Formats: sequence, C-alpha cells, structure tokens
Amino acid sequence: MIAKISATENLGGALGYNFKKVEKEEASILLAAELYQDGEGRYTMEDVIADMEALIPKKCRTKKAVFHCSLNPHPDEKLSDELLAQIAKEYMEALGYGKQPYIVFKHNDIAREHIHIVSLRIDGEGKKINDKFEKRRSKQITDALEKKYNLIPSSKVSDRTTTETPKVDTTQGNIKEQVANTVRSAMKHYTFCSLGELNAVLHKYNLAVEEVKTEYRGKRYDGLVYVPTDDKGNKVSTPIHASDIGRGVGYAAVQNKMLKSKQIVKPLIPTIRRKVLEVMRTSPQTEEELRQRLEEQDLRVVIRKNDNGRIYGITFIDDKEGIALNGSRLGKGYAANVFNAYLSNPAHNPFLDESLYGKIDTTLQQQMQTIQSDEQEGDNLVDELVDDMVGESFSSSGNDDWKEAAWQRKLRKQSKVKLKRRKR
Repeated sequence: MIAKISATENLGGALGYNFKKVEKEEASILLAAELYQDGEGRYTMEDVIADMEALIPKKCRTKKAVFHCSLNPHPDEKLSDELLAQIAKEYMEALGYGKQPYIVFKHNDIAREHIHIVSLRIDGEGKKINDKFEKRRSKQITDALEKKYNLIPSSKVSDRTTTETPKVDTTQGNIKEQVANTVRSAMKHYTFCSLGELNAVLHKYNLAVEEVKTEYRGKRYDGLVYVPTDDKGNKVSTPIHASDIGRGVGYAAVQNKMLKSKQIVKPLIPTIRRKVLEVMRTSPQTEEELRQRLEEQDLRVVIRKNDNGRIYGITFIDDKEGIALNGSRLGKGYAANVFNAYLSNPAHNPFLDESLYGKIDTTLQQQMQTIQSDEQEGDNLVDELVDDMVGESFSSSGNDDWKEAAWQRKLRKQSKVKLKRRKR
C-alpha cells in the first residue's frame, strides 16, 4: 500500500475534488469522524466544510492547515469497504490524527480502487499536529498494516514498475545497449507528435533526444542523438548518434512515428483534457500538489523551465495508455504560459471560468463531436498529409517550446509538394 500525503490551505478544493466524484458516482463516503451527519445519515460538502472551518482559528499560524492523503492498495488487491474503512481509521490514529475530524472517500473511477482522506493539521486549540518525519512514519504505518492484514506489499509494486523499463544508468556500463533498449521500448509503447513530447517520455528514464544537423559535400543531413541524463535532466554522458544504435530510432523513424501518432491521439485528447481540467478545478497551490493530483488521475506531468524559472513547456503523459501530449495540444487554454501564470498566482484560477473552459460533464461530449467532424473533413491526400505533419496543434499560437517551432517549420517545408513543369 502506497500513501501520498499533501498539505494545502485550500479546504474547499480538497473536499470539492472528492465530493464531485461522489456526485458523479465515481466515489463513495466510507467513513467520517467528528463531523455532522444529517437525519438521513448523509454527509454534505456544505456541512463538512462548515464543521472544519469552525475549527480553524481566524489568525491561524499554520498556513497549510488542510491534510489530504490517498492510500493506494496494490492494483491486484480487492478489499471490502469495511476493511478499507478500518485501514483508514488505524492509519489516521497511528499518524496522530485519531482525534481529528476527517472524512474518507473510496474512489472507483479507475480500475485501481483507492481511498482519499481529508482532515485538518491543527487541533481544537489551534495547535499544529506533529508532522515531523511524516512520510517516514507513514511508510512504517503502511508496512505494519500490510503485515497485519496480509496485504500485497508495496515493494512488489515498485519492483514490477522498475523491471519493465529501467532508467539509463551510466555507472552500470553498456550505455549504448541501455539507450537502445529504452528508446525502442518508448517508440513501441508511446504515441507522440513532437520531439518535445518524446523528450518528456524519455525524461522518466534519464534520457533526452536532440536534433543535429550536419553538412557533407554541400548536402544537408538531419539526425538525432540520444543523451543520458540525471534525474534533473542534466547531461551526464557523451551523446550517442541514432545511427550507432541501429534501425528504428533515427530521424526518419521518429518522423514517421510522429506522423502516425497524430491521428491516433485525436480521439484521446478529450479524455486527457477532462482529467487535467478536473485537477485544475481543485486549485492546486503548488507545482508539487499539481503533480500529486495528476498522479491520482494516472497522469504524469513534465514541466520545462528556463533559467529564470519561467515555464516554457508542459507535457501530460499517461504511461499506462502510452500517450504524451503537450499542453498546447489540448487547447490554447492549456498551454505552458497559462500554467506559468497560474502557478505564479494560484489565487487567480482561469480554469474555474466555465465561460472559457465549459462544464466538465458537457465538455467531453462537445470535444468528441469536434474530433469526429474534424476527421470527416479533407478528401485531398496532399492536404491530409500536410495536416498530419503541421496541423492546428503545430501552429505557433500556444506552442510550448521554441525548439518545437523550429522542428515544425522544417516539417512544413518538407511537406510542400513540388510540381514539375511539362517540357514544351
């Protein structure tokens, strides 16, 4: 069982995220402690917020007074509601929150059922609950619960994920072989429409790809090199030319993959967009909080910043489905500059504006209709080819990365059809 803990000052966002799931029958309330229950035995968001807010002093010294946690059993584990509720109760007591008001939600919107717990980090006297070594203590508690209830250990989850495609480790030798295996695995499993999206995929495996240009006897040649990196994306080894790795990972192969991926991702965009919008409407206050809530939706985010800390690129990845999408590909409202502005000032959240982003329930259906109408247009083979390579999502508006723009201009130039004049 894996626990993910976050601290936030946004009580409404934490509760709203879970209660909206309940309204859509994607979650249910398993347990509540020290909270008002109406005559019919129900808990409402209004009552829970009122109860918790009443316990937060007006001059509270603890800025992030809200506790939000998810407990994630092994995907193969099928636990009863009674056992999940008991585990949640024992977990909160062991962590020091046994006397706190809290509410437990069971999420069933994805195949892996898990629970969320929302509570307060301050007691009735306004004193902060001890959070020293919180993550370490949490791990000890979940390990003990696994043994007590004979659950599948969380270590087996991490073992399984790391053996699928390990990170490139330059200290182990055979760097070229490691890079080759990683790139081929990524090319096989993921769909991506740009180098930036491929780079976001490879980032997880401590690898980056770069475009190189060479000229020989007056003729230009384009190619790719793969560079091992550390966890922060810094280069740690000599670049390896794609031609040294072998077939299937070079410039032409990547270009063809991007071309085919464009049509594959079209019907998948609305689903990713909806998940991102759901998360943003919970108003995550920090980049780390954004990452955690996206992970709960089975999305990984890769954020690229310049030396001044400004976000110039953002990519959302569904590792399970093998999809990588730049923010701008979801729409102008999801481009890097929008997230840069939001994370610079979380108090102003444009994603809450339904006139700009629509309602979540109706947005998905409307977007699917747009996708279907787009697919019906264009009978001209040349036009379709150009659209595949440099379509709307490649336009300069909302583009995440200037390197991407250069790559796209090159594709646009290459896609032009040259007509030979007939000799008279």
